[in-house]
Amino acid sequence: MAPFDPSLLRALPGARGRVARLAGMGVVSGALALGQAVTVAWAATAIVRAASLRTPLIVLAAILVMRGLVAAVDEIVARDAGHRVSGEVRLRLLRRWIASPPERRPTSAEAVALAGSGAQSVEPYVAEYLPALVTAVVVPVLAVLVLFWVDFWSAVILVLTLPLLPFFAALIGMHTEAETARRWSAMHAMAGHFLDVVRGLPTLVAYGRADHQVANIAAVGDVHRRATVRTLRTAFLSSAALELLATISVAMVAVSVGLRLANGSMDLHVGLTAILLAPEAYWPVRRVGQEFHNAADGAAVLDAVRPYLDADRDAVQTRDEVATPSAAEGAAKIVDPTGADVAKPERDAGAPDRVLVDAVSFGYPDRAHILNRAGFATPTGPGLTALTGQSGSGKSTLLDLLAGVRTPAAGAIVADAAHLATQRPLVLPGPVIDVLRLGAPAASEAACEEALRTVGLWPALAERQGLDTQLGDDGFGLSAGQRTRLALARARLSDAPLLLLDEPTAHVDADDLDALRSVVVELAKERRVIAATHDPVLVELADDRWDLSIASADPRAKSTTEDERATPAATSTGSTDVTATVAAAPPAAPPAAPPAVTPSAETPDPGVSIGRTSGQSATDAALGWWQRRPVADRLRLACLLGGLSVAAGVALTATSGWLIVQASTQPVVLTLLVAIVGVRTFGIARPVLHYGERVVSHDAALDTLADRRVDVYRRLIPLTPARLGRRHRGDLLSAVVADLDDAVDEQVRVLVPWWSTLIATVCAAAIVALVLWPAAIVLATGGVISMGMAALGERRERSAQDDAVRARGVALRVTTDLVDRLDQVRAVVGADGGAAETATDSIELAQRRQGTAERRLIRARAVTLAALWAVLAATVLGVMILASDGLNRGVISAPVAALVALAPIALADAWVSLAEIGGARARAQQAEARLDGVLDQRPAVDDSGTLELPDGVLPVTAEGIRAAWSDEQTPLGPFTLPLLSATTRTQISGPNGIGKSTMLAVLARQLTPVSGTHLLAAHRADEVRLGAARADIAVVDDEPHAFAGTIRANLALARPSADDDALRGALAAADLTGWLARQPDGLDTPLAGLSGGERTRLAIARAVVSRRRLVLLDEPAAHLDEATAQRALGTLMANPDVAVVAVSHQRLPVLDGWVDPAQVVTERPSGTVPAGGPTIDERPGSEAALMSRPAD
Repeated sequence: MAPFDPSLLRALPGARGRVARLAGMGVVSGALALGQAVTVAWAATAIVRAASLRTPLIVLAAILVMRGLVAAVDEIVARDAGHRVSGEVRLRLLRRWIASPPERRPTSAEAVALAGSGAQSVEPYVAEYLPALVTAVVVPVLAVLVLFWVDFWSAVILVLTLPLLPFFAALIGMHTEAETARRWSAMHAMAGHFLDVVRGLPTLVAYGRADHQVANIAAVGDVHRRATVRTLRTAFLSSAALELLATISVAMVAVSVGLRLANGSMDLHVGLTAILLAPEAYWPVRRVGQEFHNAADGAAVLDAVRPYLDADRDAVQTRDEVATPSAAEGAAKIVDPTGADVAKPERDAGAPDRVLVDAVSFGYPDRAHILNRAGFATPTGPGLTALTGQSGSGKSTLLDLLAGVRTPAAGAIVADAAHLATQRPLVLPGPVIDVLRLGAPAASEAACEEALRTVGLWPALAERQGLDTQLGDDGFGLSAGQRTRLALARARLSDAPLLLLDEPTAHVDADDLDALRSVVVELAKERRVIAATHDPVLVELADDRWDLSIASADPRAKSTTEDERATPAATSTGSTDVTATVAAAPPAAPPAAPPAVTPSAETPDPGVSIGRTSGQSATDAALGWWQRRPVADRLRLACLLGGLSVAAGVALTATSGWLIVQASTQPVVLTLLVAIVGVRTFGIARPVLHYGERVVSHDAALDTLADRRVDVYRRLIPLTPARLGRRHRGDLLSAVVADLDDAVDEQVRVLVPWWSTLIATVCAAAIVALVLWPAAIVLATGGVISMGMAALGERRERSAQDDAVRARGVALRVTTDLVDRLDQVRAVVGADGGAAETATDSIELAQRRQGTAERRLIRARAVTLAALWAVLAATVLGVMILASDGLNRGVISAPVAALVALAPIALADAWVSLAEIGGARARAQQAEARLDGVLDQRPAVDDSGTLELPDGVLPVTAEGIRAAWSDEQTPLGPFTLPLLSATTRTQISGPNGIGKSTMLAVLARQLTPVSGTHLLAAHRADEVRLGAARADIAVVDDEPHAFAGTIRANLALARPSADDDALRGALAAADLTGWLARQPDGLDTPLAGLSGGERTRLAIARAVVSRRRLVLLDEPAAHLDEATAQRALGTLMANPDVAVVAVSHQRLPVLDGWVDPAQVVTERPSGTVPAGGPTIDERPGSEAALMSRPAD
């Protein structure tokens, strides 16, 4: 991690001008600081010699005011530059990743860390560190040149000592690099663990394991805290070492000046100028050390992302340099493994006359080939091709390959531009029209409305806000069937000549199947449609058929699973804009992989099996005595250390002034020893105390942060899943990471510096009061006014901070949403990434809004900053005038007058920093408000019950149930189900959005009904302890979550006491015996790349392991063919000790023979049910009734 790598400017051309402007502002500010030092020496000499103060004070006032104006402008320019460069880094990363296949991208957790908080950490690197670095190069040179003109020997000392500072800084920085790498490893683990836990929180809550993750969250947070403290200790040590070296060097100048003053060989004015100029030469280098800990994260991020930025720049240059191919060459484009185009032909140049799959093979890492020399061909003209095959034959994979999302291991694919719609459609948060335009950017509102009418979704949306209807994370607000229709509408809007549809009739109720099939057939009259399906009717409607069970000769391919994507719950739609031939290419390494970070031995596994165990006691034992003190005591200690550090700086400057003036009177040298010792003591104490304050305050804040993160997680548990359904995962990540950081940051950036400034100002005023009380009053008044200005600045910033925090949260949320679905987004915008800007438009818009809010607040900050400099100027002038008057009246001596005159100058940094304190407080308050907005919700389920159920929840009664997912929603229902007892098998079916999942949530005790009778083992459900009720209920969601841990951990969370035989038996019951046999480490194999079918069967196995007596299944056969579903559910259905309730849009053949016709409950808007079934008094309505709930 070099201090500065010029390749940054090459990779980010937009940063060049901004960094240059910042550097120029830094040089101007440094030059003004040198001018201030010379002018202060001039004024101090005039005071001591009783000369006229008018001219030096006017000049000094002008310089101080100019410094305030330059500081204000610099703040605006720096903040804007940091925001723009970090935004450019984020957008460039995301667009590069969208254009790259999975093997050339970082993991999801690392990508979230890099594009989220990582890109944000580039801001201080650009806004603070780089300008400081340039200033450290230029200003010391200017100071030396001025000193050569003022005093040759002092300049020589500077020339000899200045190089020592960067030398020692480099030595310390080498160690900081390793510490920063370890910290990023811990941050990746924390981000990955939190994302995984949030995704799977409903599963953890359902199986009673959410509370057990508290220790894991705490353990990961503790690792992050320790890694960060180690990094900060090193970074702060660098700053302290530089400050100490600078103090020693200035002391050498002071000794030289003092001795020459004492023997009469130097003029006082020259001596004061040399003494005040010397620190200004070292200050820019010291500032680099102080900013180094801010730069460490930013530099580490830039090191990690530079390979992607460089690859993006090279890819752009390559596309620009390649000549347009001839028509003969333009029949297709060749996509290399990076996803970049080697040639970009015109769309209609030599378009292929058929879709060709030529001896294609494909397999995921560490897995058998899913496709083995598959070969198909079909005309490119209008028509419907049915892609069939048993579960695991590779249908979804082949669609990915046809769309260009993935590259075959062997063989070649020739195809037109394609639009891909997979089983679970990509629905990013936002209005419906944006979801549609993601795949068809030019679609008009009328066209969008017509597409929605065609698929039968418009009536449901029209009852809300039509095209402006806001959808939540992963389509929250639509049922599964409605999401399928939305994807089909988006496919219809696409102008791609080839449509790829993956299970287009899945999740659709039987009454609407014919309508959806008709939509597919109509689309096939206009262009080629290839549909992967298990729907026999759709197969019969097709013009031709590709059967993968015949085409794939690899027997291993047949025993894999259905939806083979390596990304979680993949569904997407996509379109490319050129004809495509995807040729086989050997795997290649990324352009320059990010530096590998090996986690330390103490980093816990971020999977579901981690925990805070014996390592915690060892950690506690390693803590220092002060780290074992309560946080409040550590903060008090930090405030005291900070105040004493600033006071030591004031004492150092004032005592140095007294010493120089006293030496100019040529006294006996021994009479100066006390002052000399004082200067030495204050000079050493300042950096040492400052180092202690920073370490103690940051340790206390990180301790608080870890505890609060655990508390936030605890408060999320009772809100899951009902109250968090509308929350995006990015919102939760923002709340638990960014907002929580800002809230806790108040301790470090507000509490400690505020008290430090107050303590130092009181100490300075008290010392001055001992010799000249009027000057002390002016000094104290200046301090009070400065603090008042900071408070006013906080008020001015508050509304802008609110907007900025919200906009930042939106940017982070959308970034997280996008990173979480890179494969799906890649399919939507095109495999070549040429339309990646479309997918990142929402992020760019969020960043622009954030930039607008940031500019508003930074303008308020700039006004406060300029005002504080004005207050400082007035205070300095007032104290100098009073010091001169006191000397003239004989109240104080000349050395004491110098001491008084220099005291307020030494408080400049502390007072001016109050502007940042006010801003940090406003940001912390707004972050707290956002946190409260997430956490201060009433749980959706009543947990006041106290009864235990020693014999389990059966039988279960549900009569006249009415329930709602939020307080604002009109309750749905009433619903009535048959009595659920052992051996009962009940199927709930009905139209999309009618309330099937709502009923399932009530049965799972995730919702408390607003009315009706819900009995568990003859007891009212709300009288039973919530944990006792859920302990006998197993839930299999329609999109089950698989945690980033081992197979064993994923199953054992349902029943931790289960042995290996029980786990293997459950996998066998779910038809996963063959799958387990292929795993390299058996039950200890980490889960990765699971398909939808594998996740469903793993969730069924988890339910079997749990031995719970009420099993709730939501669309258990959606990703399985009939034969696989029969095997996966057969053992569960045969268990005489359990009651099973299955939600499905269509008849489940696996239930034949198990379900009595009277137990098939068909919910309809009219409230009718088939003959012989129970009566459901369902309120009339349409699918729109349930659009504010999770998928039904």
